[in-house]
Order: sequence, then structure tokens, then C-alpha cells
Amino acid sequence: MEPSNNIVNLPNLYVMKQHPIQHMLKSEFIKLEEKEDSFLSEFNNKVIKLFKNAFWKSKSLKYKVFLLKTIIFQRKATRRRAKYNLHGTHVPAFLIFSVTHRCNLRCKGCYANTFRDLSGIPPKELELNKMEQILGEANDAGSNIVLLAGGEPFVRVKELFHLATKFPQIIFPVFTNGTLLNQDIIQTLKKHRNIIPVLSIEGHMVETDARRGEGIYKNILNVMQLLNQNAIFFGTSITLTRKNFTLVTNQSFIESILGYGCKLFFYIDYVPVISGTEELMLTEEQAESIPQITTKYQSEYPALFIGFPGDEEKMGGCLSSGRGFFHISPEGYVEPCPFAPVQAADLNEVSFLDALQSPLLKAIRANHDKLVETQSGCALWENQEWLRDLNLQVKAKKVTPG
Repeated sequence: MEPSNNIVNLPNLYVMKQHPIQHMLKSEFIKLEEKEDSFLSEFNNKVIKLFKNAFWKSKSLKYKVFLLKTIIFQRKATRRRAKYNLHGTHVPAFLIFSVTHRCNLRCKGCYANTFRDLSGIPPKELELNKMEQILGEANDAGSNIVLLAGGEPFVRVKELFHLATKFPQIIFPVFTNGTLLNQDIIQTLKKHRNIIPVLSIEGHMVETDARRGEGIYKNILNVMQLLNQNAIFFGTSITLTRKNFTLVTNQSFIESILGYGCKLFFYIDYVPVISGTEELMLTEEQAESIPQITTKYQSEYPALFIGFPGDEEKMGGCLSSGRGFFHISPEGYVEPCPFAPVQAADLNEVSFLDALQSPLLKAIRANHDKLVETQSGCALWENQEWLRDLNLQVKAKKVTPG
């Protein structure tokens, strides 16, 4: 018998005003009423499908309730974005928010460490009340998937839990090395289902420990087991290089990680932010195959597979600069992308909606179709000179009379 036939017999906890369960759980589960660009519709559909699969597989009543509420929040967010779009303001579906520069590891080739060291500026972090303000404005506009990065985000664990409590309608995938996820934190995560740990690995033990340090791979597997045992939804982030590509895109590797309970896979193209590491860039053939790989695995396994920025080509070009997302630095600076740390606005001085109207972000969005992905992964990184010139032009226009 179809589960949807019995859903109305579930406890009253499931019945929510204006959102009857029987309508939400039809064959399409949710029809997104917003007419967004095709890439955003695809993103929303992937997210909804993931939550739908998780709903049917979960045996926890509390988790099912969380999933239903999340789907309602997602639908409301798409409507808010559509409303702003009608008035000429394009609101991205998600954000990347680096909440700290601090980290307990020193991974080889880490872009966050590299950009921090190159700047020569003492690192700063937004205060909690300012983070609340930014996230409140973002949520009101319809950006309610916020990827938290760093540094290591869990060095601010108390603040993360506070924000997750303050904004239950926001989904927070947290990109983490996993070393700080002890038993106490994992027990607390059970109370904050909107936090999704995304554990970073490079392959098996040899590949992961070579980049991240001895013992890290074993620790990550232990953390995965604990998360799975506690029925906590989690994912993994894998940096794709020329050397590990065949391994980490292999079906047996995927199935081994799925066996630990992982339901979310991020494939991140290696970007050679450190000079002399260009040999780690994907080959042209490898880079071009990423969309096919994620699409294939998406249809075969009960998990969400996302290539970044590898999937952008099938979504019409670069998603940065607010077209699909933008990056917020630990200091509160709005930047087109984590790999393009050019300050477009300062959220200490302007609102979230005003930042979206940044001349630099608008200029990049207007040229997104020209920013096609390359071997280095990030099109903005590949076109650094163009980005610098564009930024100078934008600044010149701001100070030129008339």
C-alpha cells in the first residue's frame, strides 16, 4: 500500500494549518510555484527529492516532522524569492558563509589559509548579533540554505547551535574536518536537525591523511559511524584532483561511503590557489565528465550529488555573485565566490538586499554565460585578470561624476 494513503492517520503532530499532508505527499510531493531560472528549479527539485527520500526511509517520528516542516519552509522561500524577482531583485537560493578563519588543521592547498596568509591582514570574525542580523535578512528574502565554511566552523560550536535554534527554517550544511565532533556535540546535533555536518575527505586513508594529517581518515570514519548510529543526516565533501579522480568517482568508493550512512556528496574541483600545484588540476576530460557522473549517481543512489563548480555548466554558467549564491567572509564582506575574494559589499555597512545590488555582483551576473568552467574548476579564478579589470571599472564609475 502506498504510504500516502495512510498519512492522514498519523498523529495530529503532522497536521499543519494551510499545508494538508495529503497534498504535500502526492506523486510530485511538492510543486514549486515559483518560475525561477532553470538552474534554481533544478536545485530546488534535487533538495525536495532528497527530503522526500529521507522522509520515507526514516523511522523516527520526530525526524519526519522536521522533514515536513523543512519542505514547507523551502516552498515559502521559493515564493519569497519569486516575489523579489518580480520587483527586479534576484535573490540566490543559497549562501556560502565562512564563519571563521580559525582551524585546528593545516591542510595542504587549503584556499582559506592561502587567501588569509596572502592578505597579511589580521583575521576578524563577525559578532554573533551581526551574524543573526545577516541571516535574518537573508531568510526574509528567501535564501534559507546557508553553507557554513571556514576555517573550521565547529570552533564556534556554541554560536552555531544558537543560530540553528534561532533560525529553524534555515538548513545549515557545515563543511568540517570532523575532528571536533565529539560525543557531546553529536548528542546536541540530534536537537538541531537543520545542521548537516559535511565531512571532508580526499579518498581513502592514504589520500586523506596525506593532505589533512595522520589519523584524520580513521577519525572521520569513526565520526561517520557515530552520526549514523544517532540517525543524524550528514554528507561528505571531496576535493577532486587529477590524482584521486578515478578513485573517488568510482562506484565501489561511493557505495563504501554510503554504507556509513552518508546521504550527501559534494565534489569540489581543486583550484590551484597555491602556485606550483597546477598538476593537481583535473584534466579536460575529467572536468567535462563531472555533470554526467553526478547525474548518473543521482539516479542510482538515495543521496544528493552536487559538483561544484563542475555542475554549473549544465546550469547556464557561473552561479556566483548572487545568481545562485555568493560568499560572505568571516569579516562580513560579500564576495562573488570563495575562490574570488574580491570585496563587493560590506554587510557591516549595508543590508543583505542592498548587497545583492552591488555593481560588481550585477556586472558578473550579466556575464555569467561567458564564465564557462575550465580545468581549474572555478571560472572566476581562471579569469582573475578580467575580474580585476571589471572591479576597477565598477569602482571608477562609482567615483566618476554623473
